[in-house]
Parts: sequence; C-alpha cells; structure tokens
Amino acid sequence: MSTTHGSVLAVVRDALATVLERDPATITEHTTLAELETDSLALVEVAEIVEEQLAARTGRPLHIPDADLESFRTVGDAADYLVAYGGAAAWTG
Repeated sequence: MSTTHGSVLAVVRDALATVLERDPATITEHTTLAELETDSLALVEVAEIVEEQLAARTGRPLHIPDADLESFRTVGDAADYLVAYGGAAAWTG
C-alpha cells in the first residue's frame, strides 16, 4: 500500500468512524460496509466529510457521485476509487 493510498484510507476510515460512532482502529481497508451496517444516508455523510477534507488538501473540488458510492463494498474500495479519481499526485502533502 502506498503512502498516498494509506493517507486516503485514513481519511475514509476516520470519516466512517465519526459518522458511525466507532473506534477507527476497528476499521481496516478490508472491512466491508455491510459489516459496519452502513446505510445510504451514512454513506452520503461520509462522502461529504471525505470530499471536504480531500478538497482542502488539494485545493480543488471533489464530488463522489451517489452511483459510485453504491458500488463500494469495502473501505479499501473507497480509498482505491479516490486514489484513481485524484491521481497519485493529488493527495500528497
């Protein structure tokens, strides 16, 4: 796992932990959203947090379409998507 992937994964994990009121240490990239009992409203809240935090880091807007949110099965899927969406250089620093 690259530093970039790890950094993005941390943002996703922390957003999930905040919204779902869980200990972030219990959430890994292999944790499924089903295991976390994440519903569509929680996913939208998580996406808003992630979009805001990553946009602040890059200085450019980020939007995760609802259809893409629904395709994520694991926490790692979300991080992979964001790394691919932003490109490797976007999330460093």
